[in-house]
Amino acid sequence: MNRRLIKGLIVIWITIAVVGAYFLIYGILHGNSFSNFQFLDKSKGKIYNMQKDEDISIKNCNKISLDFSNEDIFIQTTDEANLRVVQSSVGKLKNEDKFVMSKNGDNIEIKTNNRNGTFKFHVFQFININQKIEVYIPKKYVEDLYVNLSSGDMSFNSSVEMNDIYCSQASGDIHVKGGITGNNVNIKTTSGDINADGIYSKYYKLENTSGDIRINSISGSGDIKAVSGDVKVNYRGIDNYSKINSVSGDIDLVIPKSLSFKFNGQSISGDVNSDFPLNYENTRKNRAVVQVGNPPYKTVDVNAVSGDINLSQ
Repeated sequence: MNRRLIKGLIVIWITIAVVGAYFLIYGILHGNSFSNFQFLDKSKGKIYNMQKDEDISIKNCNKISLDFSNEDIFIQTTDEANLRVVQSSVGKLKNEDKFVMSKNGDNIEIKTNNRNGTFKFHVFQFININQKIEVYIPKKYVEDLYVNLSSGDMSFNSSVEMNDIYCSQASGDIHVKGGITGNNVNIKTTSGDINADGIYSKYYKLENTSGDIRINSISGSGDIKAVSGDVKVNYRGIDNYSKINSVSGDIDLVIPKSLSFKFNGQSISGDVNSDFPLNYENTRKNRAVVQVGNPPYKTVDVNAVSGDINLSQ
């Protein structure tokens, strides 16, 4: 047998042995049947066991801050008087992996212990660790909500109405069922989709680096930015303006003809299309304007680098 082939096989078997030994040692030390290293989809038949359930009064609270690392977060409103947080996982968690909740002045902070500034190295950080955090916020709470998540999905399972809402996420999808209503709504994700039934605010800012943005209903004024991914937005209303920028991906907008607005659209490498009577500013048909209704007009400015812009009513 060729010596190079023999050496290659030896390297492969050594690698398999090392990886197998790592998993074996991990299982012995943690006694969790390797539950922290499951490659299966989270939604397929996983049984979650409650690890911690805690509530706190929201009296004199003006800000709720959630700061988590690798969990799925589910947020919904409740008729209960207190803020309640439930943490569940497939396997048993150590105390150091459970969330802590504290109140500092008018701010309620909820985070996992590994968010205290210490550094932990995870060899298999990319693997789903099968945890979820359920946050039940009293309906009477109408102040600020800040959510920071490193890796995992963020879901609003009911309509939420507050003052300022800020959601920041590194990796994972953001889902909004019902709608988010607020004075300022800021949603930002690096890798993942943003899907919302509704965004209603005086000012909104939606940002995505890699993934699609789909908003079924939106009103207010604001900015939407996507680097790599499609943008689909249905307008319910426009207070003053709306700006949309995309580097790579199509932009599809639906604006009711009952609204009075001025549309400016430009795509460097793509077309601008509409069932409104567009006025094209060049023969390439990649730069166009249209005015609908009567003044004063709301403004809709759309810019794309690579992708089509489609406007419909």
